[in-house]
Amino acid sequence: MLEQTSSHMLSDIPMLLMQSDSSAVAFAKFVLFSIVGLIVALVLLYLLITRWVVNVGSTEIVITERRFRGKRLPAGRVFASEGEVGVQAAYLAPGLHIVPFPFVRVVARTPFVTIAADELGVITATDGEPMPSGRIYAEDRAGTVHDNFQDPVAFLRSGGIRGKQLRFLTNGTFKIHPLLFKVEKIKKTVIPQGAIGVVTAADGIPLEQGQLLGKSVQAHDSFQKAEIFLTQGGQKGPQIQFLRPGTYNIFTDMFAVDLHPAVTVRDDQVGMVEARDGRPMAREDVVAPTPDVQTHNSFQDGQAFLDNGGFRGPQESVLRPGTYYINPYLFAVLNAPLTVIRQGEVGVLISNIGKDPADILPEDAAPAAASPLQRGAEDPEEARVDKGVRTRHVVPDGFRGIQRNVLGPGKYNINPRAFTVIPIPTTTRSVEWGGGDNAANFDPFQVVSHDGFEMRVEVRCQYRILPENAPYVVQKLGSIEDLEANVIHPQIDGIFRAQVSKSPAISYQQNRAEEQTAAERAVRDDLSPYKVEVVSVMITNIHLPEALMKTTQEKNLAEQRKSMFDAQEQAEKRRIEFQKTKSQADQQDALIKAEVGIAIAKHEASQAEERARGTAAQIRIQAEAEASRDKQIGDAEAAIIRAKGEAQAEAYRKQVEALTAQGVTMVEVTKAIATAGLKITPDVVVGGAGGGESGGLVNLLLADMLREQRMRVHVGQGGVASTAAVVAETSGQ
Repeated sequence: MLEQTSSHMLSDIPMLLMQSDSSAVAFAKFVLFSIVGLIVALVLLYLLITRWVVNVGSTEIVITERRFRGKRLPAGRVFASEGEVGVQAAYLAPGLHIVPFPFVRVVARTPFVTIAADELGVITATDGEPMPSGRIYAEDRAGTVHDNFQDPVAFLRSGGIRGKQLRFLTNGTFKIHPLLFKVEKIKKTVIPQGAIGVVTAADGIPLEQGQLLGKSVQAHDSFQKAEIFLTQGGQKGPQIQFLRPGTYNIFTDMFAVDLHPAVTVRDDQVGMVEARDGRPMAREDVVAPTPDVQTHNSFQDGQAFLDNGGFRGPQESVLRPGTYYINPYLFAVLNAPLTVIRQGEVGVLISNIGKDPADILPEDAAPAAASPLQRGAEDPEEARVDKGVRTRHVVPDGFRGIQRNVLGPGKYNINPRAFTVIPIPTTTRSVEWGGGDNAANFDPFQVVSHDGFEMRVEVRCQYRILPENAPYVVQKLGSIEDLEANVIHPQIDGIFRAQVSKSPAISYQQNRAEEQTAAERAVRDDLSPYKVEVVSVMITNIHLPEALMKTTQEKNLAEQRKSMFDAQEQAEKRRIEFQKTKSQADQQDALIKAEVGIAIAKHEASQAEERARGTAAQIRIQAEAEASRDKQIGDAEAAIIRAKGEAQAEAYRKQVEALTAQGVTMVEVTKAIATAGLKITPDVVVGGAGGGESGGLVNLLLADMLREQRMRVHVGQGGVASTAAVVAETSGQ
């Protein structure tokens, strides 16, 4: 709707103008033309001023061109200097400038060139002196006169060369003529940690024939000053020098940089080095002698390696664990395991380098301190092999061959190309001929006994090698595996076959200890020439045929039964003895007490005997005194008694004559009874007819009583002699 209204109003304007006053129309036209003329005049004035007056901003330059009037450009030139017709080499710097337009006009405005911190500005000049023949990049003959290409006129006047320049711009802001100098921004060269930059120069002196790498030149500041590299005789092609980790201002069109990892040798490795350039190796050498590693810093200074006479090929020296910056175009490094000699081992060295063994003097060939196995007569076979040949089997240090000195336990940085290390165990080692699930070295021996039975014998041999004998074991056999497979196994196999064939199967098993001792002695004698010390040879098992085993088992069972019965019998006897012993043990306390009592009684008896002896001595003395006295008294009393007795006896004889002996006896008995007051008349009298047995009993009783009474009387009166006389007399009666 709005558009339709506007179109109607515009269509109505001519009609209104036609209807206006003619004077007004004329005035309007005059004003309109005046305004248009003023605008045109102002525009023309502005254009004229802007052509003559040029205001250059603070961050830009202005390129101008001279026309119509001036000198002609010299042949081959592109940009004009002062007074020459053409695009001017000089530019208008920031500020207000008067330009004689139309003779000089502004061609272009361009901002300053800014090179960032990680960038370089590569310059290509479109004008200047022609490039010398054979050169690719322009040397900066002008030097610092042109102020990093910010003074183009000075560049041209000072002999600047057309083409890509070796000098470049580093980080900063520069006023660069964009038509004379083309600026290409490139990144700086960054070599990260753990890498190197291998440089290939695109320009320089050609390499000599056979030369692999360009020689090292000085003062080019790690290829950051390309013009110095060329002026100092730098060569075209891959360079022996390289870039270590860091950031470099490298003109990469001139110097191509390839990243390669640094050489890393781990803690358990050594680095074997092979040089790809240097003097040729001798024909007999396996590895080349290496110059002192300090002179070339462990192959990190290739030029020093070559200058010190380094040889082409595998090197004797190795790289120890660490990180090395080595030019891979000159050296190839191959990592190899570190040589480790474990506890209980020695390392026998076989040297591939050194002097010719034919030059060994006799005194050098003999070991300085021979072991017991080495002393004595020399091995005839070994002497025969060594005689008249070019090399010896075991040599001292500095000669090629098996080294006499061995390596003890530890880690060694040894070049496997220069030395072969054979570990030889020096601890006791076991070789087994077993069966079943045992981790045996060999199968059991299958042998035939003297009586034709097939047997299987399992054997274990323990041996050791003294450290000083290890080189001779390697000399004769090569390795410990060869020793076991080619010497110990066949030797022991033959020994056991010979022994078993001389003995019946059962006897061999029964005499196992003797057979084992004999086998050990034979094995020790057989292995002694090989410098092997046998510790023991043991028969671990003997497998007899099943039928023979069954028969033997039955026989053994019968013997076992007999032995069992005998054992039971012995056990019963022992049990009886035990019970007897146990009973004695149970009475031991009583026996001990009795023995102690006997001992005490003996001591007391001894004491009593001693006391009795003392008492007896006293009594004897007293008795002797009393006896002397009593004897005198007794003699007197005896005389009296004897007199009385004789008188009484005489009286008795007369009584006997008068009364008879029986009558006298009766009288005396009666007197005694009366004197003693004895009752002889029984309360009850049992009588019998006549005298008979009753009379005899009474007579016997009376006689006994009478005899007892008389004994008392005589004992009281006259002692033993009187009593005995009485008894005798009474008995007679």
